[in-house]
Amino acid sequence: MKRWQKVLLGTVLVLGGGAWLWWQDEPLHPQAKAWLDEPAPTDSTAYYQLLGLDAPAGQDPQKVGRQLVQVHRQRRAAHSLSDPMPAAAADRIELPGNELCALGEAGCLEQLRQDRAALAELLNRHGELLRRYENLLALNDYRSLSQPSMDEPLTNFTTLDRANRLRGAQALALALDGRGDEALAILQQDVRQLRAWLARADNLVLKMMLVNQLGRDLDTIAALHHVGLVPAPAAQAPLSEAERSLEAPMQREFALVGSGLLTLVDSPETAAVPKWRLLLMYKPHMTVNDMLSDYQRVAANSRLETAAFARTLGTPTRTELSIWRRMRNPVGAILGAVAMPDFNKHLARLHDLDAKLALFNALGQAVPEADNPYRPGQRAKWDAKRQAYCFTGPLKDEQGVRCLPWSAPAAQ
Repeated sequence: MKRWQKVLLGTVLVLGGGAWLWWQDEPLHPQAKAWLDEPAPTDSTAYYQLLGLDAPAGQDPQKVGRQLVQVHRQRRAAHSLSDPMPAAAADRIELPGNELCALGEAGCLEQLRQDRAALAELLNRHGELLRRYENLLALNDYRSLSQPSMDEPLTNFTTLDRANRLRGAQALALALDGRGDEALAILQQDVRQLRAWLARADNLVLKMMLVNQLGRDLDTIAALHHVGLVPAPAAQAPLSEAERSLEAPMQREFALVGSGLLTLVDSPETAAVPKWRLLLMYKPHMTVNDMLSDYQRVAANSRLETAAFARTLGTPTRTELSIWRRMRNPVGAILGAVAMPDFNKHLARLHDLDAKLALFNALGQAVPEADNPYRPGQRAKWDAKRQAYCFTGPLKDEQGVRCLPWSAPAAQ
């Protein structure tokens, strides 16, 4: 064989090998596969109770929750993910309306205590929802039973929110009847149980909802204490690592996004594109593998102390991909960037709750002397609009999670 023929043959082989390599996807990373294939628990009474919390009046939330899960499993066994679930029935338990404000909000306590009869009627009308809420928090086996998917059964979190507000109204009614000790006891029990749920929550939306409810209960205790309706509460410990951890929620978020990316090639949305052309520009396994470290980083950052977490905010939230990986998987690189939200705001809310706990432990002081967990040595500032003392932080706190209602400071 002549020299030029050898060179030509070698060039063809190199180009052919490069084209073959370009075409190939890579195996799923073992950790990515483990997170995607994590088997769901077999049973959880708390999961069923939460799922059925908004069941029509007179029905058992447990039974309704189990029915929803069973219907979903049967549907998934007979239909593909591209075939959407039929719309669920809209019949639900009646929820309190705008008349039920949160006691920690400026002016709410005065509004609700003006009409004792209306407050009693509100609690009587929604007594079943309040009992469901009490039964729910007493359960200690919460685990998500559904595989992460776009059509998995979802909790009606508005129902959970309204039930928690009812708990505050119940405490106010007791306190107005001169039973401040009982009012404080049920609110402190609520805090204990919500913190236990916070440590177990494996769903990001539920985790953030629990942060809101814990903050609301602490606000309620503070508001009632400042007007002398309940005695001084017991101090609260800072959030534990389990309460702050987003390990399980990140695993579910990763599995939800990853399962969609892995099935994209065969989905109806891409049916118009020839499969060979799509695979030339999109590598499903590579895309999912590249996302793994980002979710792992969020999980690791959730275990940091507040000051250490604040220092991470200046670092990139996504891993920078090599030029080679971006060239081989241009569509996947774009999809991975779009599918990965900034989870720092969720991490910050957990640390904001820790800041509220620091303020809570300063109740009884004319001006809170607690240190800002984000900036040790810095004290809280008075917010006249919220009628609360608030800590500053690295991110916005539009919901006032790192604030606590307080008596207005003396005029200077």
